Amino acid sequence: MKKLSEALQLDVAVIGGGIAGTYSAWRLQKANTAKKKQSIALFEYSSRIGGRLYSRTLPDMPNVVAELGGMRYIPSTQPLVTGLIEKLKLPTKIFPMGNPDKTIDAKLNYYYLRGKHLKLYELSEKGKIPYNVSWQEEGMNPDQLQAKIMKLYVSNASSLSFQDWFNVEVFGKYMYQIGYWNFLSQVLTNEAYSYMRDAGGYDANVANASTIAQLPVSDFGPTTEFRTLVKGYQSLPVHLAEEFDKDGGQTYMNQRLKSIVKQKNGSYQLTFVATVTKDFTTTDKDPVHETVVYAKKIILAMPRRSLELIQWNQFTDNEFLKKNIESVLIQSAFKLFMGYDYPWWRSLNLWYGRSITDLPIRQTYYFDVEGEQPGTDDPSNTKALLMASYNDISTVPFWKGLENGEPYRGNDTSLKEGIDPTPPAEYEATENMVEEAHQQVMEMHGLERMDKPFAAIFHDWSGDPYGGGWHEWKAGYRYDTIIEKMVKPVDNEDVFIIGEAYSNNQGWVEGSLETANDMMNRFFKLQFLP
Repeated sequence: MKKLSEALQLDVAVIGGGIAGTYSAWRLQKANTAKKKQSIALFEYSSRIGGRLYSRTLPDMPNVVAELGGMRYIPSTQPLVTGLIEKLKLPTKIFPMGNPDKTIDAKLNYYYLRGKHLKLYELSEKGKIPYNVSWQEEGMNPDQLQAKIMKLYVSNASSLSFQDWFNVEVFGKYMYQIGYWNFLSQVLTNEAYSYMRDAGGYDANVANASTIAQLPVSDFGPTTEFRTLVKGYQSLPVHLAEEFDKDGGQTYMNQRLKSIVKQKNGSYQLTFVATVTKDFTTTDKDPVHETVVYAKKIILAMPRRSLELIQWNQFTDNEFLKKNIESVLIQSAFKLFMGYDYPWWRSLNLWYGRSITDLPIRQTYYFDVEGEQPGTDDPSNTKALLMASYNDISTVPFWKGLENGEPYRGNDTSLKEGIDPTPPAEYEATENMVEEAHQQVMEMHGLERMDKPFAAIFHDWSGDPYGGGWHEWKAGYRYDTIIEKMVKPVDNEDVFIIGEAYSNNQGWVEGSLETANDMMNRFFKLQFLP
């Protein structure tokens, strides 16, 4: 890690070590030639490259990755991330959600709603779900119900371009002006809305974001093919950062951008505050140490909350930024992983994908067994990974109330040996948290008894500097124009804003790459490398 020096002079300062920042720094450094060379530096708030891609492993499971942040991509609809991974030759594997290879039957995965156990296929049978829906709303799973609504109110949806959606009218208004919850309240019974929220797995899927951002989206069908990286999704930005450094780039970790001030010569004075990361938590150093850096151009590869923490006069003086920084909702998200000595769920004929409940755990995902992984040192190792809870918005506070207390150690052998184990994640799961999640997992699966996990880790994305796990467009904003303008929000300033927050693929790496490539193409005259 380089030590930041006072009055460093840069052509481009890239702020943020997530996928948008590392990709931009890598691309710019690759464009350097002997005749035209720019000084480029990448700055990261914490001691970790990755942003909201955060891959960890549990004890004795080095080949099974727990993705505390983003975890997958869709090759058929996300060409930028797919092309980038292929160019870098990073090994990938299927992220099984259903049966794209015809070997996994997700129809048998569980739904536990209002105290009733169901299988996925039963959601499409009339009279099965425990909701008092109308006869027109019966016999459909949430995806099918959403597709029916779209067909009824936007009959030509499949032929509409992105810009066309902003001209769609319903109930005497443009659809983009209507919140999705408000829209659904006009077209569904309240019971059907509750069913879509509960059985859909995410509150965000039916949140009051812009209707045109919500209605056409359905990426989670059991036959959709997802992929991920063998070494964890975080290995993508880590690899980019490593290549950037090898090519002569400068990376500075543990630096928080405090302020931006434009100088008379047109360059920018950036003031950084040194931070320290201890036990996976990052705070300002005490005493505070500030360093001033100068740059001709600035790339802010950051989510909305991180932007709001920067002192820059344009955030208060520029009309476009004042109005549109808050054009996106910040959605909280939480994940809890538990490692078990054996994959008990297979005895229930559950192999991959997710099961869903209205209990606070909301979604449970079934992952791999260590001994079955290529390259494992011990084929007899039966330790297996379960994402016991993936939840958002309304249920996140439930788990925050269990954050404090004794850390959960399970059957950690290091305790018996008198060793103080290093915390495996930014937040250690507590005894109370694991006990509650374990009980809910048993209830969801109809089990009266089950061995407890040997280890557990979790991450809550609602704290600073992220604010949440992803973003969604608010109702009432013409975000087709905001996406284009936000990349360079102030005409006479060489300050750029990129990332998934203000993209048309929010919550996905693809959205970050879309905005980064748009910036590269329009303002740095660089094309995407296929």
